[in-house]
Amino acid sequence: MERARELFEKLKNQGKCCIKEFILARKSEELFLDFKRSAESGNGERLNDNDRNNLAKAISGFSNSEGGVIVWGIDCSRDFDGSDVATAEYPIMNVKRFVSWLEGVISGCTIPPNTGVQNHPLEIDSEGNGFVLTYIPKSNHAPHQDISSKKYYIRAGSNFVPILHDVLAGMFGKRPQPNIKHNYIVYPIKVDENRVRIHVGFHICNDGPGIAESLFASALLLSKGGPNCSFQFFTPHKDFRRFESHNCFSIIGGLDIRLPPGGWLEVAQMTLDLKLPFTKQLKIEGTFGCSNAPPLRFIFENSSENIQSFYDRIFSNHKALQDDKNKRTEIVSELLGI
Repeated sequence: MERARELFEKLKNQGKCCIKEFILARKSEELFLDFKRSAESGNGERLNDNDRNNLAKAISGFSNSEGGVIVWGIDCSRDFDGSDVATAEYPIMNVKRFVSWLEGVISGCTIPPNTGVQNHPLEIDSEGNGFVLTYIPKSNHAPHQDISSKKYYIRAGSNFVPILHDVLAGMFGKRPQPNIKHNYIVYPIKVDENRVRIHVGFHICNDGPGIAESLFASALLLSKGGPNCSFQFFTPHKDFRRFESHNCFSIIGGLDIRLPPGGWLEVAQMTLDLKLPFTKQLKIEGTFGCSNAPPLRFIFENSSENIQSFYDRIFSNHKALQDDKNKRTEIVSELLGI
């Protein structure tokens, strides 16, 4: 998961607690995080022009960089070291209405628009007041121009900086690049006398404008849960090569295997056999990727106590889980932390 998306999900899940922590710790703005105090705190008849201009600059800057998150409703001030830090809460009135205002102007903020922008309200009281999160992903259609200022921005430290023409040409005048995303497929759980087998497929998608080549996946088994548990990492394709060294597993596709824009492919599968006793934690680290694109990393981990609980739940209800795909996916995702 990309850094900006990870931050967005964390803020959505932790909500008000995370906001309070920002203020108490005087959290500074950074490459992926920007604080904004709304000009009218949501009390106007529409989105204030200053808020719209700030949104447009952020969409341009984050889209042309590595993505980021705006937290609306927090005021900043300059710290002794020159950084902008969160100092006070200025909650927005009727956050759902504020979200609708943001949604209504996003498409007109930049050329071209970034269709991946998302807004999420964080209500803190019964009247619907609170904070708003705006997630702006890195764009595969960069560069994005701020329509209001007619400028292109990038995120540099905690600021949005206009891009000079020669820099712009160097950044975006290259050949189209691939961009990898991934998904997990949970296969039916298999149960015998004393074993639970989990079977997961690893699918990757090329979400970028360029062709993805030299597809790969790897996994490092750090701890399998117990002495009788076993782990396998393999590929369903004969045209992929598999390597194994101690507890490290690698899979790579040949030069003739390429993934076009929008294409999906299952590059690897994993089986995990769980058998009593569970004396250690489960921890598996790995990566997906292709050439000329940043790799994606994953971690599956859980405690021995939670593995035991999972094992008991499967044996007490495995027939129902076999017939309920959603429940099966949910319980395996819970174990692996997907």
